[in-house]
Amino acid sequence: MASPAGQALASKSDPVPGNAKGPSALPAGVAFITNQGSADVSVVDLARGHERLRVPVPAGPAGVAVDDRHQRVFVTSPDARTLTLIEATDPSHTRSLVLGGGPVGVAAAPDGNTVYVADWFQNQLVVVDVAGWRVRDRIAVGQVPAGVLVAPDGKRLYVAERDENRVAVIDTASARVIGHVQVGDHPFGLAQDGQGKQLYVVNVQSDNVSVVDTAALAVSATVAVGRTPYCAAWAPDGRLWVSNQHGDSVSVIDLAQSRVIATIPTGAFPEGIAVEGDLVLLVSWMDEELDLIDRATLTIRQRISLGRNSRGFGNFVWHAAQAAP
Repeated sequence: MASPAGQALASKSDPVPGNAKGPSALPAGVAFITNQGSADVSVVDLARGHERLRVPVPAGPAGVAVDDRHQRVFVTSPDARTLTLIEATDPSHTRSLVLGGGPVGVAAAPDGNTVYVADWFQNQLVVVDVAGWRVRDRIAVGQVPAGVLVAPDGKRLYVAERDENRVAVIDTASARVIGHVQVGDHPFGLAQDGQGKQLYVVNVQSDNVSVVDTAALAVSATVAVGRTPYCAAWAPDGRLWVSNQHGDSVSVIDLAQSRVIATIPTGAFPEGIAVEGDLVLLVSWMDEELDLIDRATLTIRQRISLGRNSRGFGNFVWHAAQAAP
C-alpha cells in the first residue's frame, strides 16, 4: 500500500544472501550503482574488481548520493516516488521515504543532517531531514530539475533546471533561490572542482559543457564534447571526464586549455561517471556494466557486469577511510 508523500516506509529489503555485516563488511573503495531495470543497487568492490552483492530498492532507481563521512548512501526511485537510505557498512539495512512526484537528482549535505532531492515532475527541490527521516521543506525551482550538487562548504546548492537551460543557485541557510546561471541546452549532470571554485554543467542537447565561475556566477568557458553528454567527473590533475550517452564515449577535457584532448570509445549509453585514484569509473546503461578506465593510458582496464539498465547518476563511490570518528 502506498504511503502519503513525506511518510516513511518500513525497510524494503531483507538481508541479502551472503552479505557480511559490521563495520568491516565492505572494503574501503566501493561503488553503489543504481540499476533502474532490475530495481536494485550493485555494490562493487573496486579493489577486487567485482560485484559483491545487490541491494533491492523501490522501483526504477536512478540517482545516488554517497555520504562518506556518515557512512550512508541515498538512492532516488522516480517510479516509486521514494528516497531510500542504505547503510554503507551493512547494505542489508535500508529504509525508504515517500516523497511524491519524480525524485531524480540527489545530494547529501556535508554535515550529514540534510539530503536534497530534485523532483522533476513537480519542479521543486525536496529537503529531507535525515535524523527525523522526514521532509523538512520544499523549494520551488525551474522546469524539470535534474542534477543536484552541494558546494564543498555546504553553503550553496546548485540545481540543473533542464527545460529552463539554466542552473539555480540556492542559499542553504535560508533555503531560497539567490540566482541563476544561463547555460547550454538541457543541463543535466553537474560536477565541481575540489574547492568549489568552478561548476561544470553538462548540456545534453547542445553537446557541450558550461564552465561556471561560482564567485561571479557566470559562464567562463564552453567546451564542445560528444553526442548527448550526460554526466561529468573532475580529476585533481585538471581534467574533466564527460560521458557521452549517444556517442558511446567519454570526452577528456583539459580545463586549462578548455578543450577536449581525447575521446575514448566505451560501452553503450554511458551515464554515471566518477574519478577514483588512477581510474575513471563509467556506468553504461545499455551494456549494463562498469568500465574501469586507466587515467594514464586512456584505455579500459576492466569491465564489471551490473544489474539491468545501470545508471549511477550522481556521487556513487564510498570511502570507508573518510568516515567520521
